[in-house]
Amino acid sequence: MDEATFNVTAETFTTNMPPWGADVKAVAESAKTNAEYSNQRANDSNTSAEAAAARLVDVQTAANGAFAAANYKGEWSTLSGALNVPATVTHQGRLWYLKLNLANVTTQAPALGSTYWGEVSRNDFTVLPCPAGTTNAADRGLYRMTSSTSVLLLPAAPWHGMVVAAANVSGTLTPVISRNGKTICGDAENFTMNVLGFQIVLQYDSISGDWMRVSGLTAFTAAQPAIGTSNIWTASQNFTGGLNMNGIPIVERGSNTDGEYVRYADGTQFCSKILTINTAISNSDGGGVLYSPAVNLGAFPKTFSPQAPSVNLTVSGGAGAFITSGSMPQTTTSWGNCFVSSGASRAATNYYISCLAKGNWF
Repeated sequence: MDEATFNVTAETFTTNMPPWGADVKAVAESAKTNAEYSNQRANDSNTSAEAAAARLVDVQTAANGAFAAANYKGEWSTLSGALNVPATVTHQGRLWYLKLNLANVTTQAPALGSTYWGEVSRNDFTVLPCPAGTTNAADRGLYRMTSSTSVLLLPAAPWHGMVVAAANVSGTLTPVISRNGKTICGDAENFTMNVLGFQIVLQYDSISGDWMRVSGLTAFTAAQPAIGTSNIWTASQNFTGGLNMNGIPIVERGSNTDGEYVRYADGTQFCSKILTINTAISNSDGGGVLYSPAVNLGAFPKTFSPQAPSVNLTVSGGAGAFITSGSMPQTTTSWGNCFVSSGASRAATNYYISCLAKGNWF
């Protein structure tokens, strides 16, 4: 543009700058006000969310109650014939809902872990003391075994679905759950709580006469405070991922026809057994050592992974006998084989081969 036009335009622009600055300031102040308001609304929303979460359990409980009232069919023991979903019943002082239609309701008693029944009421346990001496176990009791001589006595006539929990907080390895004529986890012997901090939940099955372990239920989590002698533990506080041993790394221990095993949380696994054989030592290797026929040591009680474990073998039953390696090395599933050897020929006798394997289970 020419100079005269430019001068007029520039003068108009600079004349309008002061009110334009005021407008920008007003917009900034408005933006600040809106931001403060938004922040306050966010805080209010957070408070509302916390309040909603706090009310969730009450809402769920109310919903359970409404569901039960709408479909209640009575005491399970009084029913017979077909029963179809939706339906709720009471049994052993608890409220249950039917998950699948039943052609004959008398064939399936309500119980935790049932395919056909689920519990409507909240899964509460009352925390109770189990000091020195004998304590009689009650349904839904979580017993804190606080003494080396604590004995939790299971009832002689438990009902189907009865649940009892226990935790070893004694600092010793000797508290005992007494089976009182039944079996515990299939064994006809008392259950020794021989792991510090060990916890177990048992449910009675009247068909097998066995107190079975309920997996996935634990009494304590790292986030919970110490539990006193009077408290309530609910299933909403369950430690996920199976049995929690409060820092003790053993996650599984058992035995079968192939031996015993222990699994640790870090992946370590031990397997062991004692194999009894009757054999002679008469084969010569030409080097002054004689050996037995090859001894097949069999399968591990639990598979190792990802590679074969280290194996240690010792033998007893004859002075001077020792183990030499066989033609079949250990794998992830079996011990392999070995020879019982000696510096002199021996007639057939019993030998006891102690086997220990160490490796990983994952």
